[in-house]
Amino acid sequence: MTSAVMSAEFTAPFSPALVVPLPEVRQWRIHLGAHKTATTHLQNTLTEIRPRLVARGVDPIPLPALRRAGIAQALNERRLATRLPILRGVIAKRILCELLDPLREGPETVILSEEKLLGSPRRVFSDPIYPMVEHIVPTLATLGGRADVTLFLSIRNFAGQLASTYAQELRVLPPPEGGFESIRARVVANPPSWFDLARRIRAVAPNAPLRIWRQEDYRAHKREILSELAGCDTGPLPELADPTRTKSPSLEAIREAEALPRNLSSPERRRIVDAIFANAGEGTRFAPFSKEEEAMFEARYVADLARMRDLDPEMLMRF
Repeated sequence: MTSAVMSAEFTAPFSPALVVPLPEVRQWRIHLGAHKTATTHLQNTLTEIRPRLVARGVDPIPLPALRRAGIAQALNERRLATRLPILRGVIAKRILCELLDPLREGPETVILSEEKLLGSPRRVFSDPIYPMVEHIVPTLATLGGRADVTLFLSIRNFAGQLASTYAQELRVLPPPEGGFESIRARVVANPPSWFDLARRIRAVAPNAPLRIWRQEDYRAHKREILSELAGCDTGPLPELADPTRTKSPSLEAIREAEALPRNLSSPERRRIVDAIFANAGEGTRFAPFSKEEEAMFEARYVADLARMRDLDPEMLMRF
């Protein structure tokens, strides 16, 4: 019986002699996100099949437990020690032992799927996108001192991803000055690139394999994708409904959320916006880019995928 199980079920007075130490992790399989790429559905599926995977020697830590433990926040803190390569691994291992071991079921292969490792969703609007990559990825890569580390990234066409991320961020923050139009003008003038993100990840973690899948492939190829993430065949997957919480809201709902007072607290804003989005109905699809701009993003997406294949034929999953 693992210490995690005992902590949940054992109610007698604590005795150190009863604690069985967990085996050291030998394989880390870390899904970084990105945001709004069917991550919630994937994470819910991993949680649903966790007992089956644990029996096969793989432990996917449920996202709610990762969030409660504050794993992403702890690893992303800009401590002086994590800037020094010689200390990075020690700090990362200490954080994960303290926060993660109580959540583990025992297997030596652990899956983490947590898009907040890349930072908050709005970091995709930065230039370059996800600027925390150069901090968090080297920290994660140091776990490879005595274990194998494999990184995973899920991506999608930016035309849809940027619009969905903007809607999600309205739950916690007021819109930027100018609303989405200010973002649209910037990303059309200087489009983001998934290839550049992949190249940045490879640059700071050259020894960690990077595997990438497209959200557009996820629905038809869930089992192949989750099996690749797990490092073993998952077996048949349950049919889970799409999460309603992450469903893209209508244009009318977004306009209502944008009009809320800017001085609302984050909890109050989330409560109100969640109610707006839940009660809005279908409405008009939020499509902030013109047809020409959507075509530009699609062409750049196709080019990014080709450049990934040229950089490393094994990087992009093919079906």
